[in-house]
Amino acid sequence: MKLNKSIGIFIITLLFASSCKQGPKIISTPVDEGSIEQSSGIFSEDNNVESSSMSNSSIASGVHTVTVEEVLPTSKYVYLNVKEGDESFWIATLKQEVQVGETYFFRDGLLKTNFESKEYNRVFETVYLVSNLVLANHSNSSALSQNSTKPAQNSASSSSKMIDQEGSLSIAEIVENPTEYVGKTVQISGACVKVNPNIMGRNWIHLKDGSKDDYDLVITSDIAVPEGQIVTMTGVVTLDKDFGAGYKYEIIIEEGKLVQMDQ
Repeated sequence: MKLNKSIGIFIITLLFASSCKQGPKIISTPVDEGSIEQSSGIFSEDNNVESSSMSNSSIASGVHTVTVEEVLPTSKYVYLNVKEGDESFWIATLKQEVQVGETYFFRDGLLKTNFESKEYNRVFETVYLVSNLVLANHSNSSALSQNSTKPAQNSASSSSKMIDQEGSLSIAEIVENPTEYVGKTVQISGACVKVNPNIMGRNWIHLKDGSKDDYDLVITSDIAVPEGQIVTMTGVVTLDKDFGAGYKYEIIIEEGKLVQMDQ
């Protein structure tokens, strides 16, 4: 009995020691572009994703500031060779206009290993999938023109005529006299020319109303507004707001609530 008990303890000890030596597994099964699925503008995880952050690499999770050194566009995505400090690596994000030499921000990333690009007939040893890539100076009005945006599809597009809604201030009125409205709830109407969804728990809605279209006015909201849609919204005017990661605004409207959406 004592011998059997000793053998049992010995076996348990070996199993415990063996399990302690096993670290996190990196799945390196070859994958390709077809395995990346889009869900609400965000890359979805699959069995080939190592983790939801880059904690297992030399690149820490969090906000990253990178300079683009090479751009490889595909039909759905764009591969970017970027540099952060002394480190160069590949990232992939949804297809968009990206300029070599420009600085961008992104948060975290999903690591894929042995990733095959059929369009380029090459395999990336490692590539990080990035949900949102943000131009460093994106909060300036000039940044909007550099990015690919979908024009307002409604016939009352801000580029063709002034959007005038009873009870709404024009964007020009707010921009020309911001201190008059700071801290106050205002109503504005405009065409949604661009949306950055689900960033920092907010949707970033860019509006134009024909009164001052050289200014990129943003209203943050938990409401989803489609690009091209004309909306009337209320929100609180805030000045000199810095959210970090390039989200810095001289004027921004927060806590946006939908009043009307034209059909």
